[in-house]
Amino acid sequence: MMKKFFLLSFLASFLMIGVAIAQNTTVNGKVTDESGNPIAGASVLVKGTKAGVNSDAQGNFSISVQANKVLEVIAIGYESRQVSTNAKSFTIVLKTDVKSLSEVVVTGFGGSLIKKELTGNIARVKGKDIEYMPTPSVDAALQGKAAGVFVNSQSGKLGQAVTVRIRGNSSISASSQPLYVLDGIPVTSQDQSTYGGDMNPLTDLNPNDIESIEVLKDASAGAIYGSRAANGVVLITTKRGKAGKTQITFNLQTGQSEATKRVRMLNSSEYAELALEAAKYSDDEEGLDYTDPYSYTQYMKDMMSYHSYGQWDTDPTKSYDWQDQAFQKGQYRQADLQIRGGNDKTKFFSSFQHLDQGGTIVGNELSRTTGRLNVDQKANDWLDLGVSLSLSRTYNRRLPGDNAFSNPLQSAALMPMTPFLDPETGLPAGTPPGDVNVGLYFNPRIQIDYAKYTQDVYRTFGNTYFKVKLLPGLTFQSEFGLDFLSQNEERYYQTQTVRNTSSANGEGTNTGAFITNYNTNSYFNYNKVAGVHNFAATLGMQYQQSQAKYNSVTGTDFPSDSYQKIASAATKSDGSSSQTDFRFLSYFLRSNYTFNEKYIVSASGRIDASSRFGKNSRTGFFPAVSAGWILSNEKFLMDNKVVSFLKARASYGIVGNSEIGNFPQMGLYTGDAGYAGAAGQRPSQLR
Repeated sequence: MMKKFFLLSFLASFLMIGVAIAQNTTVNGKVTDESGNPIAGASVLVKGTKAGVNSDAQGNFSISVQANKVLEVIAIGYESRQVSTNAKSFTIVLKTDVKSLSEVVVTGFGGSLIKKELTGNIARVKGKDIEYMPTPSVDAALQGKAAGVFVNSQSGKLGQAVTVRIRGNSSISASSQPLYVLDGIPVTSQDQSTYGGDMNPLTDLNPNDIESIEVLKDASAGAIYGSRAANGVVLITTKRGKAGKTQITFNLQTGQSEATKRVRMLNSSEYAELALEAAKYSDDEEGLDYTDPYSYTQYMKDMMSYHSYGQWDTDPTKSYDWQDQAFQKGQYRQADLQIRGGNDKTKFFSSFQHLDQGGTIVGNELSRTTGRLNVDQKANDWLDLGVSLSLSRTYNRRLPGDNAFSNPLQSAALMPMTPFLDPETGLPAGTPPGDVNVGLYFNPRIQIDYAKYTQDVYRTFGNTYFKVKLLPGLTFQSEFGLDFLSQNEERYYQTQTVRNTSSANGEGTNTGAFITNYNTNSYFNYNKVAGVHNFAATLGMQYQQSQAKYNSVTGTDFPSDSYQKIASAATKSDGSSSQTDFRFLSYFLRSNYTFNEKYIVSASGRIDASSRFGKNSRTGFFPAVSAGWILSNEKFLMDNKVVSFLKARASYGIVGNSEIGNFPQMGLYTGDAGYAGAAGQRPSQLR
């Protein structure tokens, strides 16, 4: 009897689970401010989970959720709010977050200001605002989080480059991407890949390690970064230790993603109808009989028969939607461990993350493992020391470029009467030993099954500092940082891809990129508060040196597909190597003055010298001034109950764009013009 009762209880529990899963309902809503204006980009999250969506430009959202769950709505500049999901449609009104005006905003080089005292335009994104987002990239996480910041993914592939524009494009010929600064150190953020579309080096950084992100949007805020601030500056600050009981946080999340919308393609009958209609029109133009063996109509029929392995002749309605071969359900698994603590002397933060993510496009996978350790030590009353170290490995199974016929998304261009598989061999259509020419174009599925393209990146971010208290209010801080990137790309095409590569015995390519980026900052900070007067100043210098080395080798004619390294190739058909460097030496000054918490004046200036500039204009000066007036602190507005905070501000500044490449002012030669065994050189860049 007990066994029966246990079995019934066991089955009932599964029945209840099934019922609970089946009770998911779609909740529709709109997020607005107190005036009824829509709030775009608000995060609507299912509390206690990582599931969520963002509101669109009209503030609308739609989310699938179980009954009696709680939604948490978060938007920058507004107080978060929690609502139940009892109703299927409702409007969520968010109140302005007045308390955020007292937040401390990082301004660079050890400087910080209370948000309400800013005279430049700086947007702040807290780490907790992006930790809910299932995105492996820091810059992609900025989407919808800061006004004036446009974020666009270039394709649906994992690890792809992300276009970030702060207040629009700033240049036609130079880069328009912002400068990224991690814990005071400018980092490599440019694409280093050689094939298959641009990639994003910021994917190597764990977004859950971030304490805050400040986006310097105007010239007044960015002039402290001089010739590198025309596209805006993104300051990334990682989490540090806190005195108190050690906190251990472990988070495990899993999910699934899929393409929500497909293109409506023609089926076989519709395709044949239009193709034959076009063919008959051509026959009419040239006076050909439709039954003539050399007519366009007969040619089109023969082509549809050939590319369908003859199936179209017997069943012209048989159709294949090749988008089924392009898309998949991407699985997402991520584990995070964070340990944070310390005492009055020593504080530490450490983290570990492992991410496995499958793309929504067949054959696309990303795996990342990161570890971080941040330690701060108060050696004595006048000396503070600290070190930060982050190690990561990012492995990406990549896809061909979007315009290549070997890209899975291009499979939609194949005829709808072409079967997925060769009926004779059971292999993907167009795969040898079958007819390799079947398929109007090369079948991307062959590329997925019989070729590999991998990118393996090892990344190290390191930073150490010491801070000396010289006098009351006066400190000196020196920092040394390192960003090391080691990237290896491997491509190998098996013999089955011969139609795409023309290499009957295999083809392989190995490409390496090695970038070493050093940076040092040394600066004085002075802060003085005397009654209604508040003065702060920063004076310092910065030096950066970056060296990039690249090499590539290609081989063909391998003994078999079991040998996929270049050493096994009978013919080393191509090889190259190169190196490029750049340097910056900068001096900067910044001052801020506030009187009676009402009147604010700021000024800054930076002198930049760089190897990228011509000898007649090796240096540039980039000044900025700004002023602010907090009207809500004036007596005539203090008792006002309509306006809680009002500030007028004006600014002027000059910034530059140094992303013009290395040595653009010089005539360059390349020594790759050898011929018939004799060495040679050629001009590769004209002055």
